[in-house]
Amino acid sequence: RNWFINRVDSATAMVIKAHIKQLKPYQPPLEGRSPDKYVLLDFNERTQPVPAHVKEALKDYIDNGGLQKYPAYGQLQANIATYAGVLPEQCMFTNGSDQGIDLVVRCCCEKGSEVIIPSPTFAMYEQAADAEGLVIRRPHFTKDKGFPLEEVLAMVNQNTSLIVLSNPNNPTGTNIPKSAILEVAQKCPNVAILVDECYFEFMDPSTTVVGEIGSLPNIFVCRTFSKTWGIPSLRLGYLMSAPSNISALCCVRGPYDINQLAVVAIEAAMKNSQYVFDYVKEVNERSKPMFEEYLTKRGIAFWPTVANFIFCYFKDPKHLEAALRARGILVRPKKDANDVLGLRISFGTEQQMQAVMKALDEVM
Repeated sequence: RNWFINRVDSATAMVIKAHIKQLKPYQPPLEGRSPDKYVLLDFNERTQPVPAHVKEALKDYIDNGGLQKYPAYGQLQANIATYAGVLPEQCMFTNGSDQGIDLVVRCCCEKGSEVIIPSPTFAMYEQAADAEGLVIRRPHFTKDKGFPLEEVLAMVNQNTSLIVLSNPNNPTGTNIPKSAILEVAQKCPNVAILVDECYFEFMDPSTTVVGEIGSLPNIFVCRTFSKTWGIPSLRLGYLMSAPSNISALCCVRGPYDINQLAVVAIEAAMKNSQYVFDYVKEVNERSKPMFEEYLTKRGIAFWPTVANFIFCYFKDPKHLEAALRARGILVRPKKDANDVLGLRISFGTEQQMQAVMKALDEVM
């Protein structure tokens, strides 16, 4: 029997692609993150619960016996398209924005081709690229100069299949100018340009490149309902591009990849969405400037940010992260492109950020 088990284990190892066996899983620190115990400023989420009308819609669906059915999507795609200001055929819903990222990589990149991913940035881009056996090139964002436009363009060659632009960039919050994105797309017409607008609601609406997908068919834009809309646990995002691109990617996405509870929640949220924009306004107009002023007065260096988070350099970030955790506040240690450790701190409500500043004063 042991001989058989050993033979099976050996066979299992042999059937996995060689480059996949070299990968390591992306394992964010998810366990123990209770909003009852902590102020959650570590994952750039909405820090307030969704309103009652969203919760009631979910309860009604469950109480009416909907869980035993496969999901049906109705007007979901059309509703998302209307919200995003695109045609329904230019849009597809995805299982979080992560699935949109994965679909673009799988559908646009041949094994061994090159992908340009400015760093530091969101780990899932490299995870998806590594899974497809791509060669990753990494120009660097910098605190002073921001997006490395010239470096990105200089790296493009006949083997480049994809350029990933996180706007605003995570974890630095760096804005990538719309003009820079369009320049890259125009100069690289045979390269897929994936623009991740995960934090779109916090952006100046004029900075999105969604309006260009009709004239630049190599652009893909992914977004999510995880951040401002408050439903990351339900996994719903969307991807926008030229209709022919969307049609092709829909052939790869599964027919039931988005669960029905996500559909119920976002349909209820969209019918009364003011809670989203009230939260965004509080973060952008009160919490963000208040905390930036606090850091500036204390001489704490930070990256300029247009997102709902800020990347800061404290004297002893490991100690500080642990001390904040002990005081019921979670933040996220991250390294910049030079391997220097900082803390990425999400902006919460004004009251929550006042609690953070009080805690920092106690431990610094």
